[in-house]
Amino acid sequence: MKIKKIVPYNIRKILPMIGIAGASLMMGGCQKEQPTRDVELTFSLNDCSNVILIHPDETNYNLSREVSDIIKYLDAQPDIRTIYLVPKDNWRGVQAQSVTAIRNNILSYAIDYSPKVRGRGDFNFELGAASKVPDDSLWYVKNGWTINEYYNRQQR
Repeated sequence: MKIKKIVPYNIRKILPMIGIAGASLMMGGCQKEQPTRDVELTFSLNDCSNVILIHPDETNYNLSREVSDIIKYLDAQPDIRTIYLVPKDNWRGVQAQSVTAIRNNILSYAIDYSPKVRGRGDFNFELGAASKVPDDSLWYVKNGWTINEYYNRQQR
């Protein structure tokens, strides 16, 4: 003698249960995201050692440049989200050709090194100097710095 048991089911209840079961298989455990932080490195016209290291190249009497060790170290840390390069002190004596030189010989090495490196803060270049080199001034602004912002606020 065979016993048949009929299990009543409702299709409206079965589909959501299958969906929940499938979703729970796809999810691993809850992983807590590691908190990230931002770091600011300051530099001045007289001291840019936080940004770049300059070595004399004895073979052809040039200078070789590389990103500073602190930027390399901070870039390798997974909990660092952004490394901000912040200008300090006075930049008023910087004229147009120096605006280009600061970009090409110092800051571009760090900006090109890692997407974590950005600019922050204001350069108070000599008035009108940045407008004489528009490609460079746009590069500064695109990478996060402002130019003569304090002066511009005073004029408003």
